[in-house]
Amino acid sequence: MTLLRLALRSHRTSVVVMAVIGALGGALNAAAFVQLAGTTAAERAAFGREMELLGKQLAYLLPDPVQLDTLGGYLTWRAFGLLSLVFSIWAILASTGAGRGDEEKGITEQWLAAGVSRARWLLTRSVGFVTAAAAALGVTFAATAAAAAGSGESLALDATVLETIVTLGLVLSTFGVGLVVAQLVVTRRSSGAIGAVLVIALYELHAAARAGMDVGVLEEVNPFALYARSAPFLAGGGVDAAATVALYAIAAALVGLAALAFTRRDIGAALVRLGNGRTARASSRPSGDPLLRAPVLALVDQQRWGLAGWTVAFAAFAWFLASLARTIVDSMLAIPTLAVYFERLGVTAYTDFVGVLWFGTGPFVLSGLAVTQASGWAADDAEGRLEAQLASGASRPRVVLERVAALLVITAVVAAVSSLVVFVTTDALGITLPGDRMVLATVLELAVIFAFAGIGSALVGWAPRAAVLGLGTVAVVSYFLQQFSAIFAWPEWVGRLSIYQLYGTPLSKDDWIGPATLVAVGVAGTAVALLTMRRRDVGT
Repeated sequence: MTLLRLALRSHRTSVVVMAVIGALGGALNAAAFVQLAGTTAAERAAFGREMELLGKQLAYLLPDPVQLDTLGGYLTWRAFGLLSLVFSIWAILASTGAGRGDEEKGITEQWLAAGVSRARWLLTRSVGFVTAAAAALGVTFAATAAAAAGSGESLALDATVLETIVTLGLVLSTFGVGLVVAQLVVTRRSSGAIGAVLVIALYELHAAARAGMDVGVLEEVNPFALYARSAPFLAGGGVDAAATVALYAIAAALVGLAALAFTRRDIGAALVRLGNGRTARASSRPSGDPLLRAPVLALVDQQRWGLAGWTVAFAAFAWFLASLARTIVDSMLAIPTLAVYFERLGVTAYTDFVGVLWFGTGPFVLSGLAVTQASGWAADDAEGRLEAQLASGASRPRVVLERVAALLVITAVVAAVSSLVVFVTTDALGITLPGDRMVLATVLELAVIFAFAGIGSALVGWAPRAAVLGLGTVAVVSYFLQQFSAIFAWPEWVGRLSIYQLYGTPLSKDDWIGPATLVAVGVAGTAVALLTMRRRDVGT
């Protein structure tokens, strides 16, 4: 098998999954536009005015709302911004796999021993991802155009091609970010977590700039800001050639930098070694860290820097969102149709709106933490750490249960700190949130993560290589079901298939059926994981 074929083969599953996710996202949003905006010019003009008012208050999450009375404008605002983030996170997972995962499996060392240069190895793996990403994005935008045509709308072919090119530039630049990070740390688990946090931070940094915050020169080099300068689907819009070239230049520079770093470091080592550079003296004494001898806490302690990063990033996002709460709510209530809509839902007080804004967003972002942890579990299986654990006397059921418990502890810390930030920030704005309901809503976020942990454990026990994409697909499909079930008037049970829908709105009202179902999913998934882990050979 040639090196390029190996690079392409490593993405064969992920490219199919990402193509399906992208196609569903684009197609559903294209079909939803006709459902929401109506068919007459007057209906669409009214829809566009109201959605633009709303969109300006959702700058923390979505692109600038422009021409929302047209399909192209609506897709640019509602669909492509979030899809670009999803594809960027995939790029991080792929790049850290190429830059560190193959090395941990011993594949990189085998090819280097066969005479392949380090630069050629990394560049060929990058070419493989370029091909996979181009294919997935091509399917995404082709499906979006087909769905638009099926709904009686049309998307220009040249605009579709240009949007594909610009989005590919963004995805490749984030791939380069992950590839560089992989040279700085020694495990794929760490590089994947750091890369994901960096990408989300870049996305939110650009969102902060959209909302009016001065971020300085960082906005000029932020890949998401460069991507947003092009809007080929807007009337009178087009592609910012300089910004698009800059995206590809950043990608090329980062890949080149990663290749240079790879040639200067040892296999299995980081580019920069901390300490005095001397070899540590061998010792037969156990570590003095007491947490390493405590069940569950040992796994948490090993990820303390990752936990700190997630906590800080999530707390910053919580502060940013909570600081805009009063402005967002007042703007929404100024739109008559939205005011009626929220009144029918029983969302009338500031407390209800904060529950929708924060606890409607928080579980979705937290699920990224669960996906990252599942990636680490799969890596433990493929890279020999699971085998070492079992050889040291740990039972297979203990491994499964400790993984789930450690994820819940990590999530509890992140969720508690971020909820405290929301509580303090909204109180400073004159919005008083009930403390007992805040605690309840925060605790019930653990039910969401427990469901993801159970599903992730089952997938890792059954097919580790497909676990991360499988769990990511569950998260994205759950998001789609939550967003589109009401728009298309699907039966209630269809919406209940969404993990986020089952979470409900605990800050405003009680609905114990949903959280109980989440716990049941977590228990069932963990039980399946215990069974599959017992029956499957390690590394297969």
